[in-house]
Amino acid sequence: MSASACVLEKSSIQAHPCFRDDLVVTSPPADSVTGRYNLYDPRNDIGFELGKAEYSLALLFDGQRSRQDIADAALAQHRIKVSPEKLAQFERKLLNLKLLSSERTAHKKDLRDPATGITYGPLKEYLLINLVKTDPQPLLDHIYRWAPWCCRAVFILPLLALALASFVYLGMHFGTFLADVGETYIHSYHWLLWHFPVILTSIALHELGHAMACRHYGVKVNDFGIGIYVLLATGWVRPVQTQWSQLPLNQRVITILAGPLVSLLYAGVGIALWAMFRDTEGVLPALFVVMIVASFISLIPTLLPIFNGDTYLAITEVLGQPRLRQRAFNHVKRHWRTAPLETVSPALRRLYWGTFLLTCLGWVIAWCFTAATLIRLFNHP
Repeated sequence: MSASACVLEKSSIQAHPCFRDDLVVTSPPADSVTGRYNLYDPRNDIGFELGKAEYSLALLFDGQRSRQDIADAALAQHRIKVSPEKLAQFERKLLNLKLLSSERTAHKKDLRDPATGITYGPLKEYLLINLVKTDPQPLLDHIYRWAPWCCRAVFILPLLALALASFVYLGMHFGTFLADVGETYIHSYHWLLWHFPVILTSIALHELGHAMACRHYGVKVNDFGIGIYVLLATGWVRPVQTQWSQLPLNQRVITILAGPLVSLLYAGVGIALWAMFRDTEGVLPALFVVMIVASFISLIPTLLPIFNGDTYLAITEVLGQPRLRQRAFNHVKRHWRTAPLETVSPALRRLYWGTFLLTCLGWVIAWCFTAATLIRLFNHP
């Protein structure tokens, strides 16, 4: 039944909610431990998960059945006994997630922008400024036809080795570099000229790395974007989910890590240019300092698994646990609130608690390190 069929004629009474038929549903693999269904919403490019019982129950919302009818059908067809209160609570959950369509939720104008699928805060959908938002596939096809070698290991690995060598050089001259950072950011305003152009370039190249890896493996990218949230620059690449989910695990992980790899190369170029021009006059030394600093600032959140960056995403792919941190925190919340806990295996319970504890510890260490670095920088003579 289509979503539009879930709304009765104007002269009729209001329809019951209907499970949307435009959702892309991926069944759990045969060897799945959790047996959860993956639901992809093409309207706002956000994915959800439902357990087998939840998914079976959701399918009973056909726009015709009342709650009592659904409860009776759940018991008769799936041997699922659900109380009226639990069923009402489950219906509200599906409505809030916009997985049901009704007069209240169908075609709402306030559907989130696809970029808000990455959560920075509750007001992101109002504060995010899209600078670039486009379908990049024609450009990716053109680049790949012109330079297919840019996605091959024989080209990438030597560049990575040179980038790592530049990091060694930076470590050997870190005192000098720190002095230049203080001179650039504290004793002058030259960095204001370069900050956003440099960091937006870094993010664009980072996302281009993801997109080109997708193109290399034959996955279509339907959205490429760069934006500013308050004063933070952000970017995103969205592949076609059905094609992405069919990639082997190693290719998915390589695609995820392609972005940080390009960012490392970008930082390496900045270090090399700083080493060559650090003693010259003018604004170029400040540009190269900002290039290095901005590269590392944009790299840190995506490399640390305590944030929702590429390393975290790669870990969830390897473990086969999408949205691991969210589910771990929800599990701990239910434990503290003495709410009924979901049935999980001991191994999964350990994973949830380990994720919760390591994330909290990592956040504390990260913010303490950030504060110490800022204090050291601004106290530098």
